[in-house]
Amino acid sequence: MASTSKIIEIMNNIKLDDEEDEGPALEVEARDQDLDSNTQINAELCLVGRFLVEGVIDFPLMKQTMAALWRPGKGVFIKEIDVNLYVFQFYHMVDMKRVIDGSPWSSNRKVLVIARMKEGNIPRAVNLNTMDLWVQIHELRACFMTKKVVKEVDNYIGSFVESCPSNFIGAWHEYLRVRIQILLDKPMKRRMKIRRAGNEWFWIVFKYENIPTFCFICGIFGHSYKFYNHLFETPEEEILKPYGP
Repeated sequence: MASTSKIIEIMNNIKLDDEEDEGPALEVEARDQDLDSNTQINAELCLVGRFLVEGVIDFPLMKQTMAALWRPGKGVFIKEIDVNLYVFQFYHMVDMKRVIDGSPWSSNRKVLVIARMKEGNIPRAVNLNTMDLWVQIHELRACFMTKKVVKEVDNYIGSFVESCPSNFIGAWHEYLRVRIQILLDKPMKRRMKIRRAGNEWFWIVFKYENIPTFCFICGIFGHSYKFYNHLFETPEEEILKPYGP
């Protein structure tokens, strides 16, 4: 029987990498990946999503609601892959683009955050911390209503996605509309100070369309002011609400 020191020496010389190097190499076509044994997926036609408000999601009800709202012409397959994490497999780009362009969507008053999946991605690695929203830019003076200025303003709010086609058609607009990718863990921008060189500063104001639940105190999405953490430390009447009463 080998001595204890000899056994320890043998164990120290074992290299797990050797076993890994000798394992079988497996090659698959990109389209062969699947979510389960019965469902073939195409990552280019997949969206990954989570609901912004935490809580229990009624999965069967959610599937029915999304299918009724989206009404995809070629169908959609929805799979729950983790707690509050879902994959939406479409079968035509037209259906998927309609869903992306129409976001944000909600089920049972809970807003769905979605992002496109790319070849080589796994659903858990997809960034679900942004949302595309239409934002109105108000009180912008006529001389500032240019594509260059609007794009600069957009990138101050978030990341520019697109400009409303009617923004620069006609003689006058009360406000301009832009679609912007917003970071969900950052406070919403309420306004911005701008000026032409040598002239006085003035404020332009932002108004968000179809906005999900957010906090009127901190301006972050996903919770109302009633669940703001500092309410436990400071009386509510002493806390400022810069986003409204």
